[in-house]
Amino acid sequence: MNYSIFKRTFLFIFLAEILSFIGYLLSPVNQAVFFVIAAAALVLSLYNLKYGVWMALAELFIGSKGYLFYFTAGGLVVSIRIALWIIIMSVWFAGLCKKFVQTKKVDFADEAIRARKTLLPYFFLLFAVVCLGALNGLLRGNPGADIFFDFNGWLYLTLLLPVYRIVFAGTGEDKKAAERVRSGLSALGQVFAASVIWLSFKTFFLIFIFSHDLESIAPAIYRWVRESGVGEITRMEGGFYRIFFQSHIFALAGFLIFLFVATRYINRERVVFSRYFMAIFAMISILLSVNLISFSRSNWAGLIFGIIPVVAYQLWMTKKKRFKKLSITMTMLAASLVLSIGIIAAIVKFPYPGSTGNFNTGLLSERAGQVTGEAGVSSRWNLLPPLAAKIVAAPVLGQGFGATVTYRTNDPRILASSANGEYTTYAFEWGWLDIWLKTGIIGIAAYLLLLVMIFKAGISVSSGEENAGIVPGMLIGLAAIIVVNFFSPYLNHPLGLGYIILCAVTIDGLKSAGIRKRISPAPQPAPPLA
Repeated sequence: MNYSIFKRTFLFIFLAEILSFIGYLLSPVNQAVFFVIAAAALVLSLYNLKYGVWMALAELFIGSKGYLFYFTAGGLVVSIRIALWIIIMSVWFAGLCKKFVQTKKVDFADEAIRARKTLLPYFFLLFAVVCLGALNGLLRGNPGADIFFDFNGWLYLTLLLPVYRIVFAGTGEDKKAAERVRSGLSALGQVFAASVIWLSFKTFFLIFIFSHDLESIAPAIYRWVRESGVGEITRMEGGFYRIFFQSHIFALAGFLIFLFVATRYINRERVVFSRYFMAIFAMISILLSVNLISFSRSNWAGLIFGIIPVVAYQLWMTKKKRFKKLSITMTMLAASLVLSIGIIAAIVKFPYPGSTGNFNTGLLSERAGQVTGEAGVSSRWNLLPPLAAKIVAAPVLGQGFGATVTYRTNDPRILASSANGEYTTYAFEWGWLDIWLKTGIIGIAAYLLLLVMIFKAGISVSSGEENAGIVPGMLIGLAAIIVVNFFSPYLNHPLGLGYIILCAVTIDGLKSAGIRKRISPAPQPAPPLA
């Protein structure tokens, strides 16, 4: 396999991160790089839309809130994520209009794939319900600014059209078409893999900085991470620093994908200690380390939930030496846990230039068991009753986007400006309840329908040899994110929506490639001899 896209993506991300930090120190650099990246995305997208889409997805996978670069003018702040989205959607729409003028047809994706009942209609239904939620917010008189900022994250759902376009456009009913689809999916996979590996390296770098005697640069790096919206750095007991990125959700999904690939490899009686398997084992251990360093209980809940179907698959699908293979898998998991903890401890206690941090497994168990008392946890529980009351008031259609709830928070930042701790907001940690409040039960139903159809379609292609366990792993990753969304909002945010798009295009792509392979034109008989 050609890994050139992986290498270029990794290099692009590396340079972007360096420039982002320089831009934090020198504001004119930030704005200059913002326009350079936007201009590059425009030129490359006009040349071939796939390059712009790759840039947008790479930014999504590493950028958390999308503010690695941003442009400000007169109080207006435009993130690089919004700029890339506007550019890609504009180029895609221009191409759609051009094709309509030429053919008098509106072709959102390749006609051949649409004719075979893809997942696109379920996305359209969800987006229509979401737009209804925005209209409902306007009719209820919710503040316009709140409606816009509450709703705009859902606009990222439209990126599925350019993503489908670059995978399926221009394909026909032949074997070469199937290869082009697989090539498009391979490119998306390489962008995802490069981004997840970079997230791991960046997490390790930050935990090294904050666990060593590097006070000369640590404050600037801390402010850069916070102001770019990438994540949070919090000092825990004993001198350990929690490094949490919202984008760590992709490290969670990546862990489960690699775990399932390894499990399938074991089930097929391959050589366990091959170079391929050891590389997969290394990725499992690295991504597990990242998930542990995040100290995110929501992500941990998703991780534990995701491991269950992997073990169930092993017991259900394995026909020979079932318990032997299960024991190998469990041993691999235990070994990866030990190695991941060892990686964290090695980074924290590395002697040069002088370790100031501490790490032990007791911190993990203490964090996992801390479900009350902490400011963040208690604030979530305080939010639940007033949020539920607001949902009950309009359970079917919802309160519309921009609907707010007032509750008592224990967040020190709020308490500093509010004596009684009362806080009013339209953004909530309870992801599924947030969706219910804004779009009603019809929004929940439309979303669940989309998810059910993704799982149904994914299961239908999961047995194919060509996906090597990638699709089941992605589905398990999606199930984990669904669980995480109960406690932290992801499925109403570009991060979760982006992962759903990735799942859908992969499933539809493999299904399409398989269909085209089977229906490729039979060779024509030779003409009769004269």
